[in-house]
Amino acid sequence: MNSFQVSSRCPLCQATVYKVVYDMSVARSSLDVPGLIARCKACAMWFKILTNHEQLTEAYTGQYGQEEAGDEYFLGESTREFFRNILSEIEMQDVVSQPRLLDIGAGQGALLEEAQKLGYEAEGVDLCEANVQKARARGLQVKHGSAEKLDYDRVFDVVTMMDIIEHVVDPIHLLGVAYRALKPEGELVVYTPNHRGAVVMLARFLRVFGISYPAYEIFGGNHVCFFDDRSLPLAIKRAGFVERKTKLFPYDPARPGQHISPVNLAVVTAVEWLGKPFNRVFRLLTYARKPS
Repeated sequence: MNSFQVSSRCPLCQATVYKVVYDMSVARSSLDVPGLIARCKACAMWFKILTNHEQLTEAYTGQYGQEEAGDEYFLGESTREFFRNILSEIEMQDVVSQPRLLDIGAGQGALLEEAQKLGYEAEGVDLCEANVQKARARGLQVKHGSAEKLDYDRVFDVVTMMDIIEHVVDPIHLLGVAYRALKPEGELVVYTPNHRGAVVMLARFLRVFGISYPAYEIFGGNHVCFFDDRSLPLAIKRAGFVERKTKLFPYDPARPGQHISPVNLAVVTAVEWLGKPFNRVFRLLTYARKPS
């Protein structure tokens, strides 16, 4: 065991009793984070046991934001509309003339721009230097570095985390950073995949019969924590927040910048809509409040 190896504890409850479900310790690309996929026997949280912590850092600091499809995905109108809808449902207890917002994992800054249009004083942080440079080039205030090292104390009215909590080995610590950064009664918004969705269930089923590609797409990439509509509210509660509401909705595999074959597009779309009546869809959005 080298000095970079992550302890095999559940990131949610810290238990050391777990079952290794998949071996995905061989990376398929430079953006993958290899490891063993485990399920905690104490709280049922799915997580990745990493073989080397350096691989996690390398996956996030290099190529993000440099692909040609990146601009379309990060800055496209569909992404902006999605962010506008999320921001429109934020509730603040105190009326503030220019509320402050922090976006953890800000990417190229589309959420920050939409927040500014709504009257927020917005800033962000991102680990990928290419993303930060593109955001700063458009006049946005985005820090380069790890969100876990931020040192804010009751500064912001809103903290957002869009597709970021699944990328960190210690999500409770990250939520604690957000907790400290928020003013009392401030709002936290977390967006992440729901691993109780029908797409995940299908991928696990196919894996039993030797069809591994779907499971590798879900578990073998650069996610290290695999939340669902039970474990995410529990994590938020353990960090001190009070859950306000949680929304589940289908994943859109046809979104701009997504590389997917017509066959896979049809299958994923069909499975998502079949799972919708049962809340077995792949996207999860939670709003929570820091108590006064």
